[in-house]
Amino acid sequence: MYVKQISLSLRFLLFLFLFHSLSATAKIVVLNGLTHIHNTGLGQVVTGKIQVKNVGLKPEKVLVYKRDLLQTCDGKNDFAVAGSQERSSAKWLETNIDEKLLKEGEEYEILYTIRIPQENVLNGSYWSMLMIEGADPVNEELQKGVSIGSKIRYAIQVITDIGTVENPKLSFENIFFKKTSPLIKTVNVKLRNPGTFMVRPKLLLEIYSKDGQKLKVLESTSQKVYPLSCKDYEIEIKDLPKGTYDAILVADYGADLFGTNLVIEIE
Repeated sequence: MYVKQISLSLRFLLFLFLFHSLSATAKIVVLNGLTHIHNTGLGQVVTGKIQVKNVGLKPEKVLVYKRDLLQTCDGKNDFAVAGSQERSSAKWLETNIDEKLLKEGEEYEILYTIRIPQENVLNGSYWSMLMIEGADPVNEELQKGVSIGSKIRYAIQVITDIGTVENPKLSFENIFFKKTSPLIKTVNVKLRNPGTFMVRPKLLLEIYSKDGQKLKVLESTSQKVYPLSCKDYEIEIKDLPKGTYDAILVADYGADLFGTNLVIEIE
């Protein structure tokens, strides 16, 4: 069994959420990444662990519960009721605890088990979220004497790949340019995954002069694109003199590449 752990950036698909964020400080932290990927097969049982620590100065309670991640090509990114999306693994996923009180400085391993059904129709990536939340709010005093509660929760993506991984044939759903300053543009791309397996492509933008000389190669960060969903990418183009350039936009996701030709005008 192979388990891959990937740390996410601190944006929405990094899934670190801050509620009532005035002066909020995390007391419970996750130590071993926000994405866990398991390659497995029908009828198999796989296990994993999430390492947490109370970095506060008093005991803190940890809550553990499941949610589904919904991402659509119209920009929707929601945490939904567990089991509500078509490729949810929530009904196979169990944890050893629902809540745990951690002493100050204490580390703890939350264990989870995924029991894959023996169903021949199962193939591809299935996923759900394990939410890790500090249950006891931290009271913060405001200037007018009003006390509020703040808490942080982590969304751990648990992804199960069933069967032999096959890279899907991705498609560019939309490509447009946006001018952010007189000499800077961004190319904005919506990338769609019509397949059954999650992939983590990055985009490469190769820019050429009119005589075919390669001038620049720009690249985006890698992002997870789930089956039948889309992800938006943005690449900044700068430090090019005014003029017209040929370009090739390439989606790179391991052994497979695909691309399209573009024309870039810097005015």
